[in-house]
Amino acid sequence: MLTQRIEETAALVAASLREPALAAVSRSLGRLGLTTECDVLAWRITTLNGLQKRVCAIRAELQQQDPRMPAGALERVLILRRALEGLRGLASLPVSDDVKRLFCEEFQYVARPSRPTGLDAAKGSFVALCQLATFRRFPAGQYHWDVSGISRSWLLKVEPRRRLTLLYWIAAKFRGFRPAFFSHLNANRKNRWLLTEREANRSYYRMAQSMALQPGVKGLVTASWLHSPDTLAASPHLGWMNRTFLENGGLVAVMGPADPNCGVLTRSPERRKLYEAGAFKPTTGLAIWPRDAMLAWAERHPELGDTEEPIDVDVACHAR
Repeated sequence: MLTQRIEETAALVAASLREPALAAVSRSLGRLGLTTECDVLAWRITTLNGLQKRVCAIRAELQQQDPRMPAGALERVLILRRALEGLRGLASLPVSDDVKRLFCEEFQYVARPSRPTGLDAAKGSFVALCQLATFRRFPAGQYHWDVSGISRSWLLKVEPRRRLTLLYWIAAKFRGFRPAFFSHLNANRKNRWLLTEREANRSYYRMAQSMALQPGVKGLVTASWLHSPDTLAASPHLGWMNRTFLENGGLVAVMGPADPNCGVLTRSPERRKLYEAGAFKPTTGLAIWPRDAMLAWAERHPELGDTEEPIDVDVACHAR
């Protein structure tokens, strides 16, 4: 079944690259001598290294030559070329079959002509798809993850009375700083305006199943305003965000102030009102979940392995 899904996805991706609009983009890149550079951009791009600007500049050059070029066409070519190559090695990746299925869904999302018109090289969601296509990022549903670790600089950001506790956890329970899975919110998730505890746990389960196949990974780490106890105090409906960590052998610490423009005030009139009144100061929460504790939790919850479960809107909440 998985082999068939991968083959079907590869066929769909290849067919999409043959679409007249995308084929025209590929020919233009070849004519301008930009094909190799674009392949390298897709391999290296992050939201921090400035390469998004280069992709936007190439897009502008192509649009000058062909004003009728559809929105998102260059972005689709960059992602799909790498996805087609990546699909050849997908079956052998040390991740769960459920994650491999989600890789196929992500690539199909880009391949379908009617859906990805919003792809924009200037947005983080484009970068995330490039990272997926080059196996630098991994899909788990509501969340993605990449492989990094705990930055030593974070120790200095944690309040002094919690610093020794954090050091103990890193040494005795996490057993080092890296490698670790680092989770990110999936900007392309099916229900973009909703977060649910159940879907979060299903993501963590998929990560745990994949972590079990990678013996060197020390656990899960995440750092975000969404995991700050200060955010959860201001927005009680998000109180579940840290529950799975705290009730199953994890640690959460406040890691200093967060930039008010990081998204913590977006779509949340309540938090903005508290912020403007001086009653809420955005901070970043650091969550650490050691490998042994995470795998033991996953073993107790095999029901989270169901792959096609729909989101229950009644238990969903907005990230606001």
